[in-house]
Amino acid sequence: MVLGTWLGASAAAHADSSVVGQWRFEEGSGQRAVDDGPFGLDGRLGSADGADTADPKRIAGIAGGALHFDGRSFVRLPPAGELAQQTLTLEAVVRAGGSPGRFRYVVSHGAEGCIAASYGLYTGADGGIAFYVFDGRQYQISAAAAPADVWNGGWHHLAGVFDGRALRLYVDGRPVGDPHPAPLTIAYALTSSDSYFGTYQGTCALSLTGDVDLVRLWNGPLGPDYVAGLADAATTVPPAPVPPTQQPQPETVPVAPAGASDADAAGSRPGLTPIAPGTSVPANIGAADGVSPKVAPNPPARACTVQPSVRRIRVGRVTTVTVSVAVRRKPLSRARVRAYYGTKRRTLASAQTKSDGRARLRLKPRSRTTLHLSVAGRQDCASVALTVLRARSG
Repeated sequence: MVLGTWLGASAAAHADSSVVGQWRFEEGSGQRAVDDGPFGLDGRLGSADGADTADPKRIAGIAGGALHFDGRSFVRLPPAGELAQQTLTLEAVVRAGGSPGRFRYVVSHGAEGCIAASYGLYTGADGGIAFYVFDGRQYQISAAAAPADVWNGGWHHLAGVFDGRALRLYVDGRPVGDPHPAPLTIAYALTSSDSYFGTYQGTCALSLTGDVDLVRLWNGPLGPDYVAGLADAATTVPPAPVPPTQQPQPETVPVAPAGASDADAAGSRPGLTPIAPGTSVPANIGAADGVSPKVAPNPPARACTVQPSVRRIRVGRVTTVTVSVAVRRKPLSRARVRAYYGTKRRTLASAQTKSDGRARLRLKPRSRTTLHLSVAGRQDCASVALTVLRARSG
């Protein structure tokens, strides 16, 4: 995690970037912020499954719904390794009539005390907008856009890009200042791994006052002209705006064409003069504030849940395990549930769910190990581990 650890080979040649998650806030009501992406990482408004004071307010956006954050509210995402990317592009569409203040977060992933997230899109020291990544010892911050270029009452598209070598920030498809060198590995083993929209939650809370219409995360970098196209699509008002609904209509998640992942490509749009250049800031980990990390119980579940009837089974004993599979709380039928050994991925048993979303697996493991349960063909369903205990003596 030390700055200067440069994975040159992996940074030099990327696979085509793809969407990890896309949150459009089109639901109209309820506690979910539906993820249109492949992993079903639905966010939850506020701190509980029911309405509470930490819920952002649903408002009209550019083409449907958006959320208003009041300086206390937030959206929390479920725990997911897919959010911990080493190269990424983070987009958001935001609006406020004035700067929300210094160090106020649009998006944060993870937290180390009151120091830094693994990556964050925030207002920075000047109250405008900046993007940073953190390697556990210091964080690298992009050039920052001025408050007047972002927080002026209009909707603006923001994009932070990290390709493993440099940080770039875009406002409405325009590059802000110069790329900032950042040859590092992002640290994800922080005191918190929670992800939020509208706040940072470590030993301090750094919350946004403003509106958010879209958040989208990619698992790799994007080039300047492709970012510009995304900005135009996200901020163009359609001829007839679609009102938000309880069940948002599916939307095609953007697909980056060949060449769109070249962050070094020349862009066709003029740059935006930054209020501050990119910088490196050491994290004074030794100067902790003496406050324990905030405990955030009851994280939201993924859109697709896998619930086994037991979590522990015995070596050599036949155990029937009932596995319930649901997508957004509705039973998922005709899904193939598989039990397999961890590293070898060797299948021990499989079964198909019935109309009630349940499958029954007869398991007889031969050794102490960890078994995994997964749903074939469903990236949005997280795997679940079963612990295999030694046989009882006698």
